[in-house]
Amino acid sequence: MGHQPERTCIGCRGVFSKADVVRVVSGPSGAVIDYREKLPGRAAYICPRRECIEKALSRESLSRALHTNVSVPQIEVFTAVLASAIREKIRSLLPMAARAGMLAAGASAVDDALQKGRVEMLVFAEDLSEGTKHKLLTGGLPPKKQATLFTRDELGQMVGRELVGVVGILDKGFSDAVWSESERLKGLLNKHL
Repeated sequence: MGHQPERTCIGCRGVFSKADVVRVVSGPSGAVIDYREKLPGRAAYICPRRECIEKALSRESLSRALHTNVSVPQIEVFTAVLASAIREKIRSLLPMAARAGMLAAGASAVDDALQKGRVEMLVFAEDLSEGTKHKLLTGGLPPKKQATLFTRDELGQMVGRELVGVVGILDKGFSDAVWSESERLKGLLNKHL
């Protein structure tokens, strides 16, 4: 691994890897979250944690960092847009893992993969029954990385099936990426996923 670029959060003033902060640029209508890091222009960086966002948006920090007077979005709007961007990133990763053959979808496929010790991360649907979840977690070798995201219908759409209550990610790279995004979402929303 080579040198990893670092950025300073304008909220807490901590120095983080560029991958751990969110890029914000000035747009025609004000500050814009550049989650995919494709927009041109000077950028400011903010930790995806509620307290850092509040600090960054409550003072003149954003205008100072961007070197221009910028309309600052409301904290709730900024948080909702950022949460949506994170969910979209996860929505793109899960179908990629499925197409690559690195995803077990559905309780029986996940249980089989768990028994073989192949699952790197579990993603449970928000509307999955506790009984099914408990059965999966006690039957095989559950990984430490687990998140509860989306509904059974949404997970099913991502993997091209009707309803899916649980998926198991079988690849370390995909699991690390989904885990990183789910942890980011958890820190942003201040809740357990």
